[in-house]
Amino acid sequence: MKIRILALLSFAMFFFGATSTLAAKKRVWEKTVVTTASRNSPLSVSARFSGWKQYLNVSFRGVASTKSIAYELIYASNGVDQGAEGKVYSNESNVTKSLFLGTCSYRVCTAHKNVSNVRLRITYQTIGGQNVVKNYKVKY
Repeated sequence: MKIRILALLSFAMFFFGATSTLAAKKRVWEKTVVTTASRNSPLSVSARFSGWKQYLNVSFRGVASTKSIAYELIYASNGVDQGAEGKVYSNESNVTKSLFLGTCSYRVCTAHKNVSNVRLRITYQTIGGQNVVKNYKVKY
């Protein structure tokens, strides 16, 4: 008798206790482009997010006209500043770097969530020896 009551209660909870689920909105990915071209410098930099916005692809053109280029990507994830940095050498031709907005540990990568305040800082030295720093805010 106890088994029947228990089975009946389980059956009732299964069918009457179920709640409906809501589907997520369809994502619409926009292409975000940041492009700069200085009138006095043949170096140009452009940045574009990948489709899932996990990578920022930064393209450098006119690299041979500089002595050195350093880049720094800074962004907030859940209110905590994160970032990536690197260099492009003058012996490299036109080059594109893919910067991952996340963390990796032993071939396992996890993308950061709730990314905001994405900034890109480019620092380079011209052949003439002038140091130039350019800061860009990238729309996420």
